[in-house]
Amino acid sequence: MPELPLSQADGKPLVTDIHVKPRQRTERPPPCRRCQGRSWWNGWRVIFPVMAGALAGVAERWELPLPRAKCSQCKHGFTCYAPGVYPSRQYQLDVVAEAAAAVVLGERSAAQAARAINAGATSVRRWIGWLAELGRPKDLLTLAARLDADAPAGAGLPAPATAPTPRSRAAQVLVALEHLASALLRRGVWLAARTGLGQVLGWQYTSHGDVYGLVAGIRCLSPAMALGGAPVSQ
Repeated sequence: MPELPLSQADGKPLVTDIHVKPRQRTERPPPCRRCQGRSWWNGWRVIFPVMAGALAGVAERWELPLPRAKCSQCKHGFTCYAPGVYPSRQYQLDVVAEAAAAVVLGERSAAQAARAINAGATSVRRWIGWLAELGRPKDLLTLAARLDADAPAGAGLPAPATAPTPRSRAAQVLVALEHLASALLRRGVWLAARTGLGQVLGWQYTSHGDVYGLVAGIRCLSPAMALGGAPVSQ
């Protein structure tokens, strides 16, 4: 199972200067997700996400232009996200996973984990609470075993707490997502992110358009999701 990278030990802010990315797009945009109609390029949208750097615990602020497209049939406009970039998030999923892991699987406080990425401790605590409710570890491990019968499903999973807390549940979910992502990779699914959280949710967005948000959108992963089933809304 891939190890969840933790923040660096010194706790210093590790968000680097803004990295300006060039404009890039294919010759033609993808079909419309709503009606599958042909679309045409329709300008650019610039976002400023905080991305995981090449080194664990290092975060980078990007200035990232994203191409916009519009459907020629239903006139729906949409943004085309680059691989590894998740919609509706300033702090991207790998950054969230690494900061949360530093607290629930490591020995950092929320304030220390937040300081390493120039975030607030309240944000890290919200991420942990969100992860705790994102899915049931048992369901995620069962799905991993269905995808890869030889996988050591459950290895390294923290023991259930007598009185579960958001922190203990988030720890289990993070490890279970690592197992599921590893199973998807062994099945030949290409995943752009480096953490289980980023890989599984990124794959769900790329494949089905599902967005799992802190306050809106789908809130819980479905046991059937990676096999093409519909997610469960809560």
